[in-house]
Amino acid sequence: MTHGEEVARAQLAARAAERPSRLTAMLAARTPGELRALVQAPDSPAPGEPARLRRAYAAELGLAAADLDFRELYPGLDRGIYACSHSMGMPSVAGPAAVEEHLAQLAHHGIGVWDEGAWVELMDRYRAAVAELVGGDLARGDVTWFPNASEALCAVLEGVESGTLVYSAGHFTTGHYVHHQWAQNTGGRLLEVPLDADGSVPTERMVAALTPDVRVLSISHALFESGWVQDLPALAAALRERCPDALLLVDAYQTCGSIPIDAAALGDNVAIVAAGHKQLRSGTGAGFLYLPRRWYSQLTPRRTGWWNHRAPFAFEKGAVVRAEDGTRFRSGTPTVMAQAMLLGELAAFATSAGGSIGEAVVRARRVTSGLVQTLLDHCARQGLGVRGDWPAERRAAFVCVEVDHGPRINEALGHQGIRVDFRPSDGERGWLRVSGNAAGFAYEMEAVITAILHEGGGRSR
Repeated sequence: MTHGEEVARAQLAARAAERPSRLTAMLAARTPGELRALVQAPDSPAPGEPARLRRAYAAELGLAAADLDFRELYPGLDRGIYACSHSMGMPSVAGPAAVEEHLAQLAHHGIGVWDEGAWVELMDRYRAAVAELVGGDLARGDVTWFPNASEALCAVLEGVESGTLVYSAGHFTTGHYVHHQWAQNTGGRLLEVPLDADGSVPTERMVAALTPDVRVLSISHALFESGWVQDLPALAAALRERCPDALLLVDAYQTCGSIPIDAAALGDNVAIVAAGHKQLRSGTGAGFLYLPRRWYSQLTPRRTGWWNHRAPFAFEKGAVVRAEDGTRFRSGTPTVMAQAMLLGELAAFATSAGGSIGEAVVRARRVTSGLVQTLLDHCARQGLGVRGDWPAERRAAFVCVEVDHGPRINEALGHQGIRVDFRPSDGERGWLRVSGNAAGFAYEMEAVITAILHEGGGRSR
């Protein structure tokens, strides 16, 4: 048994020792005393054996002390092997702690949290942190919070009243639904750019679709069914040249936190939409939009509410007078708890690069590209097919492994404590998406591929 296999087995064994969810027990409590005891009880201890073995075999596994320290901020990753490209990343110890602080402020201050509890300050920190995350500049653009990326996409497109919208067939389902609804509402024209059979879309094909009547080029930075990463700088440059008054609307949900984005360098034609679910690990509720300020006077969304008024706490009646910053795209009360969770996760994330969120994304790209290369190499050695014949640098943080019996294999892996996810192409045929993360290690990726083979993975030819 290799050292990597030993550590991986310890991770999988640790999952079997987990206690049932404390929330389940809390919901079953019948008296205040029972509930108090459950709330005060310590959490299930983090599995210690995988971390101990990693440190014991660090030299043999090529693991640096700094990477080991960073990994131990994410104890949930040792409850099995989390190689999932789903919408939920495994949180650190910091995100839940930030939420607990948020709730403690609410309990202590009540309505005073808006000033005494510094909720407004928290929202400003959120704007600044997200701007750094996407390479934006709060002097040239602003960050608006949303409960998810779908609402952010809708808020932008509501202000585009006509013209042509170009997008690729590989966009996530939200993009398809939002684009078609926009066309139905406005009478605008949709132009869907087809994919190649391997799930990629050549940059030249996207650029060729840019005609003078295009108002929006809406792209998914990485395609969710293949992992193909679109050439964002090239598309931004082409849009500026061919359609200087059009908007490049980037859905970075698949990539934010694992592929650097330089919104300032991309220019004032580029808006970034994302959320904290995946590589940022913050759970639901933390969607956001970064939009250059030149668009504030050009885009007026149809939705409104008390929070996009220029002075919400003035309680003025009558028609809304929208705020002049990014708040003009919001509607109701901010999702402050979700913002607190994402801020906690970004604080943990930044510790991997000396406290810099931007440098942490650069490191995450280096780490996840290495894990993707490990997956590609291991699949090649084991004779497993993968979707797309592209190098690691053209892929997001996951590889799609071809299988014949995806649902069965996915379920079997789940019972072992290995989390991946399945995307079908033809019934039970399709791809198991195997994902790396910024706190992951190569031996985990190898263990996942070995388990897929053990369960009869691989497509028949």
